[in-house]
Amino acid sequence: MHWARHELTWDAIDALARGSAGPEVVRLLRRSERSRTLLVLRAILDEAERNPETQGDLTSLHAAWDLLDRVQRTAPGVLDAVLAYPYVSSWAGHTLRRLRGRAAEPSPLWAHLGHLGSVAAAAAIRAGLDIRLSVPARMGMVSLPTLGTAYIPDTSGMPTTPWSLAGIYSSAGRTEISVGQATVVLPDDPTEDAPGWWGLRRVDIRTRPGQQALSLHLDDLDPYRGLNSPLPPDRVGTVQVRRWKHLLTEAWSIVCAHLPEQAGTLSAALDALVPLPPQGRFLVSSASSGEAFGAVLMSLPRDPAALAATLVHESQHILLGGLIHLVALHDNAPEPRFYAPWRDDPRPISGIIQGIYAFFGVARFWRALAGTSDERLRRTAAFEYTRWHTPTCRALDMLLKDPGLTDAGRRFFEGMGTQLLSWQDEPLPSDVTLAATTVAKDHETHWRLAYLRPDSELVKGIARTFQTDLDGLQESSLSPGRSRADTTLTEPTIPWPQTRADLIRCSVGEGMTDADFRTLEAEASPGDLALAAGRHFASQHAYRAELAASPNSASAWVGFALAWASAHPGPGPALLLRRPALVQAVYRLLREAGEQPEPDVLATWMATRWPGLASIHPCPRTAMA
Repeated sequence: MHWARHELTWDAIDALARGSAGPEVVRLLRRSERSRTLLVLRAILDEAERNPETQGDLTSLHAAWDLLDRVQRTAPGVLDAVLAYPYVSSWAGHTLRRLRGRAAEPSPLWAHLGHLGSVAAAAAIRAGLDIRLSVPARMGMVSLPTLGTAYIPDTSGMPTTPWSLAGIYSSAGRTEISVGQATVVLPDDPTEDAPGWWGLRRVDIRTRPGQQALSLHLDDLDPYRGLNSPLPPDRVGTVQVRRWKHLLTEAWSIVCAHLPEQAGTLSAALDALVPLPPQGRFLVSSASSGEAFGAVLMSLPRDPAALAATLVHESQHILLGGLIHLVALHDNAPEPRFYAPWRDDPRPISGIIQGIYAFFGVARFWRALAGTSDERLRRTAAFEYTRWHTPTCRALDMLLKDPGLTDAGRRFFEGMGTQLLSWQDEPLPSDVTLAATTVAKDHETHWRLAYLRPDSELVKGIARTFQTDLDGLQESSLSPGRSRADTTLTEPTIPWPQTRADLIRCSVGEGMTDADFRTLEAEASPGDLALAAGRHFASQHAYRAELAASPNSASAWVGFALAWASAHPGPGPALLLRRPALVQAVYRLLREAGEQPEPDVLATWMATRWPGLASIHPCPRTAMA
């Protein structure tokens, strides 16, 4: 095997930070990922050699390694293609963690080790080499990365145990896979289906001559296509495949038309798309892994623009993952201490930098679409751009104040920040930007209410002072500035409804079927409906009534704060938006004592009594400055 040294210049790092890295930088990252995969393979062999009992009755791992070496000498391009496939490196990482006791799941270890034989067999078949070896079969199925999966059409030949050995024999261009009593013959073109064989599908897109092409595997087969434990095949139906191909073609046209300078980078970065089950309403479920360079997991989006945005989003994760394997950008502090506008849970520094870089790309994408001639798409783009640009800037600002960044990380994110700041003054429809800002505040305020817990002594002191002031005494020794900061929890204490945010999205023209919209209206409260319609006084009144009946309703508290801030901006609503958990805790304590304060009266009194209360940072290293 050939080993290489890899280096990134500062010019390449700066280009990645600005979002202007071209295909050559991506290819450099790919070459480094190939070397990383080879290093992990070598580590697997070394670890397994120290514990030979882990291999069971498999073909020797060294025999599989030697077969890969034969492919290297015979057809090096074939080996490169197989080793570059995202789920080969994903398998290697998972297997090494199993060997070292850092991962646990019910599959036997020998089955993971044996997958090296499947990798070698796939490479040898593609190179036209004769082979005979044994590999693992799960429920009678054998996976060959980059080719497909063999299965037993007639279950009467199925092995009696979940895991068994299968034999692969290939000679003179004919390949047979024997599992139990059954034999499957691979078709001449392995991408085609045949009896007992599912070929790995591929989508090739070039919408017009001269346009940058995109080629993706649509992988519903590889056992290592998930994020954690191995998965069985989940074959997508023909109708759904056609839907994916149509949306991918339309999405790629959008990218090439509006971000042509990014098309080459995306094409070089993306290899495989794993279909996930459909999600509800506006939600697109997507993910990628730092161990699977070039692969995206995604549910079917509602339209081509959403698909294009998701490809951009995940490609940012892919590029940053490759960069991090070469350059340390941050320390390894594991504690979840950052608010992420795109997540419902607190994030560690490793997570917040991934999100910032991904949504930098998302903001760039929607900014480019905000100038389209399509009115509906233009409004959607303006909404999505506003929704993600400002929160990403704020998260970046707090990250740059964090001591966890290395010098390289600080330079990288400062370069990205310069680009983000240059987009601040975009001419966008005011109603759309207001709606997007409201959705962002909705999420942020819910997060504060769910994860920040105020100091109990502070709550008691404010409640006592409120009662004293009501009695006309106006004497208190309470000094909130000296109180302990809010505690960040690791688990939320309230449900996280999406109904209000979805309604607001609809109010600016983001699409939904009539049936879905009727369902959404039925789920919404009167306050939600009024807020989405821009009737802020009516909304505030409705939420006030809801709080009187259900003082613990988190959704009503957040909705009240949003409506009040829109109807009467001032210190009171600012305090409620910033420290909702504190106001709510005082409110509940007063009600338990027999008082009946109105939430806006209480928040206004608190903000007036202690003007600096809202400015006290509730979580010193949480990105909500």
